[in-house]
Amino acid sequence: MKKKILALGCVAVLAVSMVTGCGTKAPEKKEEPKATAQAAVEKVTPTLMYFISNSDESLDAEKNTVEELKKEYGEKVNFTVINIDEDTEAAKNFPVQGNTPMVIMLNTKNDISAMSPKVSDKNQLKTIIDKAMTE
Repeated sequence: MKKKILALGCVAVLAVSMVTGCGTKAPEKKEEPKATAQAAVEKVTPTLMYFISNSDESLDAEKNTVEELKKEYGEKVNFTVINIDEDTEAAKNFPVQGNTPMVIMLNTKNDISAMSPKVSDKNQLKTIIDKAMTE
C-alpha cells in the first residue's frame, strides 16, 4: 500500500513538472480588476491527461468515451490521450503501468485536481472534469 501511495505521489510531482504551461488561456473578460489575490491567478483551460495501454481490456471503449467527451466539452477542456505502450517517454515519466486507464486532471489554476487510476466510466470522468472547471 505504501508503495502505491509513493508511486501516486511521484506521478503527481512528475505530472506537474511535465505539464506546466500545458493549458491555454481562457478568454479574457472585461471586468474591473479585483483587489484579491485570487484575481491575480491566471486562469487556464483545464486539461485532462488520459493514460491508456494496449493491454486495457476496454481500450476501444476508453478511446470512444474520450472522443465523446471532446465533442461535449469542445474547447472548454484540453484532452490529451497518452498510450504508454507507444509513448515510451511518458511511460518513464509517469509510473502508471498496471493502473490504466489513469486520469490526471489539471484545473483552471493548472494544479492537479484529480489523479485517479482505473477510470473509464464516462459519468465519473465528467464529474472529474466539471470539478476542475470550477476550481
